[in-house]
This record gives sequence, structure tokens and C-alpha cells, in this order.
Amino acid sequence: MKVVKYLIPYVLISSFNYYFAKEAISSASPIVFNLIRYLISTAIFVSLSKKVIFSKDIIQLAIYTTASSLLWAYGLLYVTPAESAVLSYTMPLFSIPIALLVLSENPTLIEIIGVIIGFSGVILYGLPLIHGFTLLGSIVTVVNAIFWASFSVYYRKLREYDPLVVNSSQFAIGSIILTLLLPIDYKVDLNEQFAYGIVYTSIPGGALSFFLWNMMVKIEKISRVTVLSFSVPILTTLVEYILYGTPPLLIQIIGIILMFIGILVSRIRKI
Repeated sequence: MKVVKYLIPYVLISSFNYYFAKEAISSASPIVFNLIRYLISTAIFVSLSKKVIFSKDIIQLAIYTTASSLLWAYGLLYVTPAESAVLSYTMPLFSIPIALLVLSENPTLIEIIGVIIGFSGVILYGLPLIHGFTLLGSIVTVVNAIFWASFSVYYRKLREYDPLVVNSSQFAIGSIILTLLLPIDYKVDLNEQFAYGIVYTSIPGGALSFFLWNMMVKIEKISRVTVLSFSVPILTTLVEYILYGTPPLLIQIIGIILMFIGILVSRIRKI
């Protein structure tokens, strides 16, 4: 399975990305945080591709990616890394209808069943989050998931293009968008904590993770790839337990099990 060689590093990188991002945004606004990430990623991809293109699809991709990144960061102001991971990975539920609408890509019955099982796990995991001030963060993070589903579909739509060029272009356009938004909130404290966070979320958790995700949706249809993303909240929750000694609730453990079952079911080839 070709997608595995991209999936494994993607899951490992993404599972820690939430923690480094949480650290970084405690010292900078989400706009500044993402602008620096995007400028670094632009420099990396432009140096590799030597090319930036502007087209309707690329611009739409950049808008969806930038919106997703901003909402993800704003959500992290209110929710924990593990909560953000789980809420973000409601994305597969949204990706299927968007792929159907944009790409006319029809999922199989088994793929739909896998997504439904996995998403039911997300719902169970998220039930304890509906309280206090985490509600706002939960809503913002789920909207981020809709934009993530959208840019995933556009990665798939642009699969005939060189992924290096696609990413150099989307990050360059995204950097312009974020620069225009900078006057809204330009707070930043350039401390050691911010430096560690921004380096990780810009290079492995930024440029590399976007490239790996792009390669996965380039290889396989949206409905098969996106359900694999449930691997990230599963591992992120485990990491949170190891690092902070915070065990998930029983209902959340059941949710994680369902997410894992959803992944397995979706990989069954026929039905």
C-alpha cells in the first residue's frame, strides 16, 4: 500500500504538532504564528520547485488552507492539543460530500461505513468537551475541519501538478493573505518557547506534513485517505497521557476504539 510510506511519518509528525502549536500561540497571535509558518514553508518549497503559479484552483486551495490554519490556531487558544486533534478529525465526514461535489468522486459503501464508525468515535470522544469555555474552541476547530476537508479535495483535484509547485504556490498566496490580516492582531513575544514551537510547526509540522498529506490524497481517493487521519487523534491522546498523565475518560476510550475500527473497516476493498 503506497500510501503507508507517507502515512506513518505524517501521523508521527502531526501527533506532536498540536503540542508545539499550543506552546507557540501562547506567545503570538494566530495570525503572526501562521504568517511565520507560511513564510518559512514558502521559502522551502520555492527553493525546491523554483516556481509559483497562480490559477483559480490554486487560489481557492490557498484560501481554504489559510482559513483552516487560522481557525486551527484560534481553536487551540481554548482547547487542549488532544481535544483539538479529535475535533479537527471530524474532517473525513465533510470531505466525502465535498469530493462528490467538486470531483464527482463516489465513495464505496464500505468507505462510507468506515467513516461513519470512525466519526461516531469522534462524537463520543467529543461529548465531554461540551462544557464551559471549551464550546467556542470546539466550534472554531470543527469549522477548521471543514476547510481542511476542502483543501484536501483541492489537493486531489490538482493531483496532476507537481506537489512541490502546488505547495510553493499555496504557501506564497497564503502568506499574502496573512500579511493583509496582520494589522488585526500582531502580538508576538520572541522567546525560547515560541522559537521551539514555530520551528517544529513550520518545518516538520508545516512544510513536510502538508507535502505528505498532499502525496496521500494524490495517490488515493479522498474517502479512503481521509479516514486514515483518525490515526492522529488516537496517537495524540496517547501522547497526552504519557506527557501529562491525563487519562481519557471511559467514553473517550470507547470513541478512540471506534475510530480505530473505522480505519480498519474503510480499508476493506470490496462491498
